[in-house]
Amino acid sequence: MAFNLINKLLPFSPFNLKTNPDIPWLDQPNAQAQLEQKFKQKKFNKQTYKLLSNWIDQGYIVVKNVIPEILIDQLVDELANLFFLDVPLEGFQIEGIQMEGLAASLAHKDVLNLDRETRKKLVNYIWRVHAFHERSNLAKAIFENPQLQELVSGILGKPSIPKYSINFLHGTEQPLHEDMAVFYINPVNYLVGVWIALEDISKDSGPLIVCPGSHKNTTVKSFFPNYPEQNLKNSEPEKMPLYNEYVKSRAEQFPKKEFIAQKGDVLLWHGMLIHGGAKINNPALTRKSMVIHFVGQDCDWIANAKGPFNW
Repeated sequence: MAFNLINKLLPFSPFNLKTNPDIPWLDQPNAQAQLEQKFKQKKFNKQTYKLLSNWIDQGYIVVKNVIPEILIDQLVDELANLFFLDVPLEGFQIEGIQMEGLAASLAHKDVLNLDRETRKKLVNYIWRVHAFHERSNLAKAIFENPQLQELVSGILGKPSIPKYSINFLHGTEQPLHEDMAVFYINPVNYLVGVWIALEDISKDSGPLIVCPGSHKNTTVKSFFPNYPEQNLKNSEPEKMPLYNEYVKSRAEQFPKKEFIAQKGDVLLWHGMLIHGGAKINNPALTRKSMVIHFVGQDCDWIANAKGPFNW
């Protein structure tokens, strides 16, 4: 697959389309025409053309054979070994714990202080870790995968960098949502989510759900008019249920598709694409995954956000 997109597509960045300079080039009203013109000029192959066309129409794409399988297997083993290290990782947290008798978030040192049998059980319960790429060379290698970075930069029409990561063991059953509502991105839409399957995913494990086409004809400012100053993280707490109802209502206008991935499959999605986690029908099944969020260069507005914050 030809991933060398950024130098070829930058001339069609939104700042050269003379339409709307505040959104990425594939969100422009004439994006499909621009894409077809580039294809006719043989700037990329038919496979890349289909990927980018699907992004315009559906709001997501799936790529394969980007992450080496051996790297995935080694990372899965390293994550499991976190619970049995001799020395704790300073400042590191295990979060989202759903095991009776334990807090939802524990410092790594407190996890290692648990008796060994409890830790053996905890390995197979629901939990997540943030920014493991800062602690693990294996996670960092996936986080900084050059093909993914090249592809995202081509999608956004400007250099883009991986900024955030989360590793999951199980499905989340996360309600439907749009990522732009929990990130501070300016200009809007310069955000791409990347979901990497670290194992074959079962339909009963609570797979990822996407609503194809839900990224179009909308903006995060439809619900948060003063975005990026305010989003779900620092809006009034009473806005949360209103937002959930707003997204639920929007989602009813679109089909819902489960992503039953094979190990190594990578799904990339638009920052406004409605997505979430399906119901976990079999709690014994894992849904090992790594999520990375890429942001266009100089578009992460988090340093300017002001609290109080809801989380």
